[in-house]
Amino acid sequence: MVPSLVVAVLPEYGRAEASIGSRYRDSMTTVRIIGGGIAGATLAATLERPDWAVTVHERRAQTPALDTAFALFPQALRALQPSGLRPAVEAAGVRIDAAQILTAEGRPLLRPPRLGALMIGRARLHSLLSAARPASTVLDLGEVDAPEDLDADVLVGADGAQSMVRRTTWGARSAPRRPPLTVIRGVVDADLSNGSVTEYWGERMLFGITPLPGGRTNWFTAFPERRFASVADGLDHLRTAARVLPDPVTDVVDAATVEQSVISGIHLSRPLPSFVRGRTVLIGDSAHAMQPNLGRGACESIIDAAALAELLNAHPPERALSLYRRRRLLTPQLVREAAGVLSHVALAGGHAARLRNRVLTTIARS
Repeated sequence: MVPSLVVAVLPEYGRAEASIGSRYRDSMTTVRIIGGGIAGATLAATLERPDWAVTVHERRAQTPALDTAFALFPQALRALQPSGLRPAVEAAGVRIDAAQILTAEGRPLLRPPRLGALMIGRARLHSLLSAARPASTVLDLGEVDAPEDLDADVLVGADGAQSMVRRTTWGARSAPRRPPLTVIRGVVDADLSNGSVTEYWGERMLFGITPLPGGRTNWFTAFPERRFASVADGLDHLRTAARVLPDPVTDVVDAATVEQSVISGIHLSRPLPSFVRGRTVLIGDSAHAMQPNLGRGACESIIDAAALAELLNAHPPERALSLYRRRRLLTPQLVREAAGVLSHVALAGGHAARLRNRVLTTIARS
């Protein structure tokens, strides 16, 4: 785990900030959150400023129905504690401690330490966060084509890996890159996980199985980029490719349905020297979209949003953004880099895959 950054604030700033805050409250402050996904919904739910004009701009009227899993680690759950959201989120998830990584033949490669993670459906998590949005916060449905033209004291880019806010403020060169990978993920309405998180690392392919609340199973796979005419074609390909994997995988793939599966690519953020520029701040995937291999994307989004809300709740916008710039710069970018390294290892092929297996198998036996 990468430790969080600690920001030291000099004591003598206290009296000056109190004076600034007193004068600042004389005028209305406007906050616009572009994107109502996990990061945007968390920020809206934890921003306790009814005296401010807060608007969430979301292009979709409904949450996607496919309830694939997020893993929430202790850092993310602690971030939800001050707002009172933690108990409801924990009640909606299932605790998982056991995890293992196996070869395509089912031999142990790696057994990570106790996870202490909460597995929760992404649709369920989003629903809980959205329901906690204060009544004073406005939800504006529709596409925002020119976020830079919006009138706001704080403009929050929470609009995902292909963030329009990021491109318009940081420039076209900050747009994400797309590695040549295809991801298929889905949900099965049966418990096929044996109560643990399991990944199989094969030849340029990985396959993962995790529990979901309600006795369901979340599954995912990644392999070199391949285009499919439909989800059905993708599942047909997967059923053929999975024949080299053990029975738990083939059982899941055989049970997978078109209605509860989705095919996508991956978008990865390029590094930035700062997630704050003027009045604009990036959080979540807009700032640091990463490979899913560490299961930390949703966690870092929640931690971003809670940290920004804490600072905006306590300080005028300019000061809050200055503090946020330092607090959340390094950790999520280190996590993103670590996830990228793990992806390369998991999806290795040929000699690299054989070497990986020999080294990790030897470590597992020692």
